[in-house]
Amino acid sequence: MLTKNIKNYYLRVILSVILLVFISFNLFSEDVEVNIVYTNDIHDHIRPGYMGVGGIPYIAGFVNKVRAINPNVLLLDAGDLMDKGDMVTDLTDGEMMYKVVEKMKYDVMVIGNHDYDKGIKRLCELRELAPSVEFVGTNYKEGLEHCYKPWVVKKIGNLSIGFVGVVKLGGEELKVAREAIPELKNAVEELKKQDCHLIIALCHLGSNTCAELSKKIPEISIFISGHTHELLKDARLCSDTNAIIVQAGSYAMYAGQLKLMVDDEKQKITRYTNQIVELKHDIVEPDKEILDWVFAEEKRICPIASEFLINNKKLINTSQIGILAANAIKERSNADIAFCHPRLLIRSTFSPTKLDYNSVYLTAGHRAKELVEITLTGKQIEQYLVDLLKYGWSRTEWAGINAEYERTFPPDKVAIKTDLVAEKKYKVVLAKMEFENRLLRSLEKNEGNNIDEIKEGLKKCDFTYFDAVSKYIENIRESGISLDEYMEKMKINGGNDKEDKEYNAEQ
Repeated sequence: MLTKNIKNYYLRVILSVILLVFISFNLFSEDVEVNIVYTNDIHDHIRPGYMGVGGIPYIAGFVNKVRAINPNVLLLDAGDLMDKGDMVTDLTDGEMMYKVVEKMKYDVMVIGNHDYDKGIKRLCELRELAPSVEFVGTNYKEGLEHCYKPWVVKKIGNLSIGFVGVVKLGGEELKVAREAIPELKNAVEELKKQDCHLIIALCHLGSNTCAELSKKIPEISIFISGHTHELLKDARLCSDTNAIIVQAGSYAMYAGQLKLMVDDEKQKITRYTNQIVELKHDIVEPDKEILDWVFAEEKRICPIASEFLINNKKLINTSQIGILAANAIKERSNADIAFCHPRLLIRSTFSPTKLDYNSVYLTAGHRAKELVEITLTGKQIEQYLVDLLKYGWSRTEWAGINAEYERTFPPDKVAIKTDLVAEKKYKVVLAKMEFENRLLRSLEKNEGNNIDEIKEGLKKCDFTYFDAVSKYIENIRESGISLDEYMEKMKINGGNDKEDKEYNAEQ
């Protein structure tokens, strides 16, 4: 029989071994907290947003707060940093956006399709303005080899986190994703060699496409999604792979924070929380240095941007703006007819507030910068209006025509009644983008149109959308009424929105 002293000795040994195992487990398998702040589809919205929400200085302010109270913060973006936004950013051809992401110390970013609008050469030039930011592009290399990496590693303590990036330059999303799979798999294998088992994909693709991609590459733990401007208030968890998908709306109105607890030894996420923060100016403190810099640059480059233009007391939607703009362009050009396609061109509404000149630029100042004049017959114009619905291209707005759709569905039965004379020639003005993406396609689909002659007759206007619309609104202001009062007086009610929704719902 064991004596009492021997029993106590063995008991102490056993307890010591258990304590040693417990301490060892905690030393070598401790959860690491990782805080990811993510954005997407900022689209040149560098100024404080209208109605007290959003803007780059407020993203920066939110990031400052997260960094001050949380360990191990990564700031990530899923593409479309540029296009469609504020006057000052557009006039710098991307320079301000790249300078500001450097100031904010973004960790890793991917480009979107609208970033690519600047062209490969310009992207690589802009890349030099943000030397500390990693830009990752796994599925597209041609011309970007020297300024974008196929994969990136970031270290947090003993944890190695790998990044891949899916660039969408054009084409249908699922096709882009499928074509990216071989290169993504190669990058994942390379990251594994770097002892990276926690892999994050920055994808300029919607959440549904990311979910499909996850099935093919289950090694990816997190997808920071973009392109579709989704506001995923709750992170989406893939049932097949447990991958986490997040996306934070658009236009710098929101930022997301994904807080992870990661097993340091297994490099697996043990738990997470996600929140979407609306960047309300009365709640989120801006980064004052960035705020002051933005307005100083605006004062230097385009001081008119912040000047008062007109009072407005009601929301004016994109369809209404299209009608207003068509009238403004027709008046400025002395054309017979003017078009302005809301869904293609207009990317912002007029808020119910005091409007400045930048608010006009936000609507379509970038996308409708170039206007063109063309001569068309009444028959060609009517066919264009029919083809817009026939081929699912959405309605345009017009000035100078009395026209009404008699039938908008089904596509092969679309019909319109106008006061146009079939063989009469009309001077038509519209955005170059609408001509190339809508009108020219209509002409090419119908026989009897001399496309070469039409192209040769194309003339560039000596004024822009911004010139025409801002001057038109100045005249409204000088008449002594607000913009909403003018819209009501002229019965510009944007009724086309309803027809578009009905048409698209049936599609």
